[in-house]
Amino acid sequence: MRVIGSLIGRAVRRLFEAISCGEVVLDLSEVDEANDSAVMFIAHLPKERCTLAACPGWLLPWLKLYRQPAGVDSGPGGSGSGAERITDGRWKGP
Repeated sequence: MRVIGSLIGRAVRRLFEAISCGEVVLDLSEVDEANDSAVMFIAHLPKERCTLAACPGWLLPWLKLYRQPAGVDSGPGGSGSGAERITDGRWKGP
């Protein structure tokens, strides 16, 4: 499944519906904006049901942040990530 543009709102619902139907390979290479809940959802998908085939570099640190154990906070906007925090828990790629 290829996601293009924003990973917010309806796009997240469609993603949830697709994944609930079985195994899926995700191509997020053309995602240019995402919110906290979408990234948290993707970060916690079972690896046996979802494979991440492509992901923009600015989104990877954010996914890693949500996959870390509680109490570890390195922040997705770290050096070299290219992510820019905008408003209301959303991040936008370069």
